[in-house]
Amino acid sequence: MRGGRRRRGVAARRARGALAARPGRRAVARAVLTQAAPRVEAVAARLRDRGHEVLALALTRIVERGRAPLREAIGRIDSFDVVVLVSPAAVQVAARLAPEWPERTAAAVVGPGSRAAFDDAGFRRAPLRILSPGEPPFDGAALAALPPLEEPSGLRVLVLRGESGSDAWIDALRARGASVEVVAAYRHEAIDPDPDALDALRGWLDDAARPPCFAPFFVFAQAAGVERLDTVLARTGLRERAKRCIALAIHPRIAQALRDAGWRDVRAIAPGEQALARALESASDSSSPHVV
Repeated sequence: MRGGRRRRGVAARRARGALAARPGRRAVARAVLTQAAPRVEAVAARLRDRGHEVLALALTRIVERGRAPLREAIGRIDSFDVVVLVSPAAVQVAARLAPEWPERTAAAVVGPGSRAAFDDAGFRRAPLRILSPGEPPFDGAALAALPPLEEPSGLRVLVLRGESGSDAWIDALRARGASVEVVAAYRHEAIDPDPDALDALRGWLDDAARPPCFAPFFVFAQAAGVERLDTVLARTGLRERAKRCIALAIHPRIAQALRDAGWRDVRAIAPGEQALARALESASDSSSPHVV
């Protein structure tokens, strides 16, 4: 029993060290990221480079769909005028299956997070044109209002997404004359967070109860992640303490799910890593952002 507790304690201390900001910097903020693996690790690393302590608490992982429709559609990618990649995960799948993007085909994304994913995706030849809304709202409807999608008659459009998603903007494109194919490129598979990461989170929440009350921010990029994290926190006895912390949500729907789940301080932020970094640094500069 004692040996088990000792090993868990050592593992937790090691996990905390891995979460720390780069040496020589004082942590600006502590952030718990709930985005899907494996991309969450790259986001965490860049936030650490900015001086933050970051815990990657992935609740799902992205699993590429291996079925024939995906590979058949990617094999015809140069026949499409526009390929819409609805998430960073879709960008990563496209880079693996079509590393040399055809010059004639434009890529399109709905937000800054997906736009930034091109930097990590590993394309040997990236798209020459990437369509993306320049300001909120970052969604399919806003993308469909951009040229050439605003007048899409005759355009051939491929949409790569997860197993589900909004169809309203796709139906609108079809109604205006576009030929649109929708292919499921990946799925989210639920995973259990690493026990060492949960031990590290417990340590952070313990710190939050003591002056100077340096509490973490919880970051949510999916509404489904709210319920999933709630289950994990309840199982570990951390739910009530966690919900006293600030929750950052990249979409109003996620923010509402957090409020419905009992989070007390929910703040909406724009999607994308730069917006997240600014939100963490801005909140950390306020008079008492960490008091719980």
